[in-house]
Amino acid sequence: MSGRPGEQAREATFEEFLSKAVDEALERAFDVSTAKAVRFYIDTSILSKNPDAYADSVRRMFGKDGGEVVLKSITKNICERAKLPVDPTMLFSLRECVEAVAKQYRSR
Repeated sequence: MSGRPGEQAREATFEEFLSKAVDEALERAFDVSTAKAVRFYIDTSILSKNPDAYADSVRRMFGKDGGEVVLKSITKNICERAKLPVDPTMLFSLRECVEAVAKQYRSR
């Protein structure tokens, strides 16, 4: 969305939405400089095309257990921002969450 006076507000693309949600999750989990480093080494743009590859990259960077914690944070933030129901007893995988949000974007 634009903040300039007189311009029409533009809805974020699917890729922009995912990128912003990942940025927020990383900045909550880490400090800003660490989040920036993660974004440098793991390209968020692959998330929309191949969520499993993105998840594998996160696990390689942080190890299996650490990666799962980071992925849960990212998945939760994406689901919350998309206003998908987040049931703590039913954990979405990152792929399932991204696919659900993609479906929302296609139906607009």
